[in-house]
Amino acid sequence: MAGVGFELKKLFRKRGGYVNTLKAYGVTAVVTEGPMVLSILMLFAQRYLLRLWGAVYATQEIYLITTTYIMIFSLILSNTFLMFISRFISDCIYEDRKEQILPSFFSIACYLLVLGALTGGIYILFLDISPLHKLLNFVQFEVMLILWAQMSYLSAIKKYMKILTGFLLAALTTIGITLLGMVLGMAPLTAAFLGSTLGYLVLLVLYLQEMISFYPAGRMSLVILFPYLDKYKSLIGVGFFTALGLFGHNFVFWFSEYRIDVIDHMVYCMKYDVPCFYASLTIIPFLVIFVVALEVNFYKAYRKYFDTIQYGGTLSDIQTENKAMGKTLFRELAHVFELQFFIEVLCITFLGNFLQSIGFDREMLIVFRYLCVGYCFYVLVKSLIILFLYFDDRQKALILALLFAVLSIGLAIATLPLGIEAYGLGFLGAGVITSVTGLVMLYHFLGRLEYQVFCRQPLFYEEPNGIFKQIADYVEKKDLRVFQVHEEKRRKQEKKGG
Repeated sequence: MAGVGFELKKLFRKRGGYVNTLKAYGVTAVVTEGPMVLSILMLFAQRYLLRLWGAVYATQEIYLITTTYIMIFSLILSNTFLMFISRFISDCIYEDRKEQILPSFFSIACYLLVLGALTGGIYILFLDISPLHKLLNFVQFEVMLILWAQMSYLSAIKKYMKILTGFLLAALTTIGITLLGMVLGMAPLTAAFLGSTLGYLVLLVLYLQEMISFYPAGRMSLVILFPYLDKYKSLIGVGFFTALGLFGHNFVFWFSEYRIDVIDHMVYCMKYDVPCFYASLTIIPFLVIFVVALEVNFYKAYRKYFDTIQYGGTLSDIQTENKAMGKTLFRELAHVFELQFFIEVLCITFLGNFLQSIGFDREMLIVFRYLCVGYCFYVLVKSLIILFLYFDDRQKALILALLFAVLSIGLAIATLPLGIEAYGLGFLGAGVITSVTGLVMLYHFLGRLEYQVFCRQPLFYEEPNGIFKQIADYVEKKDLRVFQVHEEKRRKQEKKGG
């Protein structure tokens, strides 16, 4: 969530001791994890309404799994472009090219809608559900694709509270419409799907209104992002493999003997997916504390190092600041990881009785424990990827994301024949191997940071002239020619009329 660091720095600069510290952590928690928590609460509320209106368990399951599918696959597809989009937005803001930002949103929205229709649309078409449900699911999938992109555009301008309040309004709208539909006699499942679709559609409109009011209008172009593809195409790989690594292990166990067919072509593995869901909730403290550590503590050392370079520090001064920055970075990572590991131990030790009360058996508890530790290492991997992007080393970020995705899926496949008591060990192993690899890479990278800064930069920078830029230039020339022809016709008509 870009922008939250500005607010955190203000809070930590103020006097007030523990009060402002708690307030800063509270702001971070609400901003970074609030939308996710609200979405989860909304799903629970929808399922409660279905049960209250007499919907059988199978109907409740169809709604829950369908909505989960929509969220997961829309996130994987959109996340492929989100880091790339964020880089484009930040460069436009830094270079004062804000008039290109809004056209870039409509451009990426167009491509996401087309890709969504070719992937999710075709999949939904073959589901064994009513035509009305197919339409509602397809619209919600397309809307979710756009929403993930909109969040990048809003967070880049520090509109993070707008994101949170928008999610709150969407949740209330969803529940309200669902309840109204049920009261009016609509089938419970149809009312739930209608409520979810319209709720997220309201959210899309609210976000779009906010974006249009902030970003200046510019000339629309479907190829406005193409030149950046030649420069930052590695970010597309980082986004895709990060999302694939997060969910890929779940897909593997959908083919296990414990798979459950909700309807034709829609499956899940309750014995793995449910423990996975609860284990993923345990990483919220890490995400909150890491944002504070990165945006406040590490940023000071990071900024001091590059200020020493920019404002004429000697080589000795630069190396001293490099060592100080490295110590700060690894200290903060160790502090956050130790705290999260302690939280995971508490969850593994004391949550057993609660989970058994909601239906967990012994095998699911074993999977939950493996995944708690696995997610602890996963967020360390994610942190390392972010840190490499902080230093603009996109190649190492891509290597880590790819390694984690391959190991997450590959080790899950390897544990599949070992039985359910080994499920989750693959994700844990992927997290451990990738995080250790990332830490070693980061250590060596910082040791050669002066070389990275001074020797790997081109003496005379030239914009890459790859295939995507050539396509963009060709389209721009064609558009300019069409515009000139229309202008010439308009002038001739004006002369005749005169």
